[in-house]
Amino acid sequence: MTIQLDYYMSLQFAGIANAMVSDLYTARGISVSFLPTCPVGLEQRRVRDFQDANPSVACVVGTAEQNVFVPNLWRDSSLRTTGVASMFRRSPLCVASFSDDLEGGDEKTISAHEDTVHLMQRVFPKHRVVGSARGSKCGDLVDGLYDGIQAYSVTEVPTLRRNVAQREVFVHPLEGRNGAKLGYSQLIFAADECLEEGDRRAVLQSFLEATFEGWAQAIREKDPRVTLQAVKEAQGMLALDEENNDHWHPSVDFEEEMLRLCNNEVKESFEGDRYGVINPARWSEANRWLLQENNDASIDQLGLDSSVWKPPSELLCGNELSRCLLEEASTSASSFSKKFGRKPSLCVITVGELKRYKHSDRRLQLYSNPANSWFSKTQTGSANGFDVKEVQLDENTTTTDILLSEIYKASVEEDCDGIQLMWPLPKHIDAQKVYNAIDKQKDVDGIHFVGQSLIENNKAYPPVTPSGIMALLKHNNIDVRGKRVLVIGRSLIVGSPLAHMLQKEGAATSLLHSEVPQSVLKSMVGESDIIIPCVGEPGVIKAEWVDKNAIVINGGTTFLPESDALQSDVEGDLGVNCSRYSPVPGGVGPLSLPHLLLNTAQAAWNQASSKLK
Repeated sequence: MTIQLDYYMSLQFAGIANAMVSDLYTARGISVSFLPTCPVGLEQRRVRDFQDANPSVACVVGTAEQNVFVPNLWRDSSLRTTGVASMFRRSPLCVASFSDDLEGGDEKTISAHEDTVHLMQRVFPKHRVVGSARGSKCGDLVDGLYDGIQAYSVTEVPTLRRNVAQREVFVHPLEGRNGAKLGYSQLIFAADECLEEGDRRAVLQSFLEATFEGWAQAIREKDPRVTLQAVKEAQGMLALDEENNDHWHPSVDFEEEMLRLCNNEVKESFEGDRYGVINPARWSEANRWLLQENNDASIDQLGLDSSVWKPPSELLCGNELSRCLLEEASTSASSFSKKFGRKPSLCVITVGELKRYKHSDRRLQLYSNPANSWFSKTQTGSANGFDVKEVQLDENTTTTDILLSEIYKASVEEDCDGIQLMWPLPKHIDAQKVYNAIDKQKDVDGIHFVGQSLIENNKAYPPVTPSGIMALLKHNNIDVRGKRVLVIGRSLIVGSPLAHMLQKEGAATSLLHSEVPQSVLKSMVGESDIIIPCVGEPGVIKAEWVDKNAIVINGGTTFLPESDALQSDVEGDLGVNCSRYSPVPGGVGPLSLPHLLLNTAQAAWNQASSKLK
């Protein structure tokens, strides 16, 4: 097969480089060759022309950005190319400047690539957008020729921060600004012939398997220098000309940061059991924005075939749902900030070192990034429009009274909208006393939910993991009414409140715990329509106990450092023992954080509104 990259081989193609150097393509029987680099926007034409001239080549693919790919295809249907997967879920396109305000004040001048001026003008209608040279734009910003420059958050931004360390570099993402929807970046597209059922389609799918296995290597590798070396080897193998520009900083720490940023973007494309999945609804939103002058419904899925690269149908995936909920929380936070002049705020109080946080850095590296992780709440809050304050108390010196004092302090602060007290607490702390001290108006972790659930007009916030499980069921159109649902684990913020929620939806719910004999547990698992283990202990139930028509929602997970992997409470292969199940990772786990922020945003609105009455 033949590949047309939309840029020369660099860290933004680390997955392809790893696949080349590690012989992942060869192992799948694929011989790859590369076309020379070409001007931006001509990738589809190069792919089409090469495939037409070389019909014996099994598959010709290219890379591009959706905001370039779709308008090209709309204007010229003869290109006959289709997007099948994407390395980045979102566009890293932004404006870099030395000012944090590009909205107010006088008209500003923003430089953009010649082919992007129209798009940038739509995003910044109040300012003057001019075409400029690509190769010198960082230097042009430093020299004051422009107020802002078109940049990429994974390349020029870290370069500028190193070149101009004495000045703060501000990043203004294009996605979402003035309603902009740019869609996917590092899009992998193919000549339409490659999508036909048979050998060609199989080659394309094998290519995607190898490419995203290469990205998995880049993400999992503890020493970034291994991937940096693979990219250098790939550059030598291809001998493609490098672009002469000032976008790169000549240092290893820059390369490591760029790799980390690219890896974060790739992780955003994970769905079910793989990287690179394109969500048709998100694709459609971007198409409608990019082609807004056209109202034809046919534009929704223009240029996309999501069937080539998608998770198995039995997987109940949570990643894309999580991202949509996080965007909802971010939108609510932004509206609140505009109305009240401050961000919604959350205070997280932790006593001692929690066992499940012991490997948080590694879990962050493997499964998420600082913009959407349970393990980086301060950064995640900031990235989504929230102020998050984390209070860490020493286990040996913290008494119940000291902890109560911290809770009271957060409760009376007007700018504190939500309180989360992390569990479990040390044994010497009076848990009932401190949890009861949390103001119900600020209890965004839902510790009061079970106690308040039977009260009429209950306004307690629901615990976040049960909310995630219920959202996952709803998202996948799983109706629990009249179903036999088994919840395993009775903690106050997962199992018990989840049972209440399920009962409210009409499920015949059973709640089991550690004191139940295994024989009873096995019997009830086999009789249940839906099983939801929430223990956090691998092997609590066996996959072979499950009825083949049942559904399993993995609510409990454990990180196993010896295997460097996340493990559910179920031992065995659910894929052959039930009808549908939530994967680990990629099922329930990503949904807790957005529900915490949604609760915090709602608490902020509720308390602000009550003060206005």
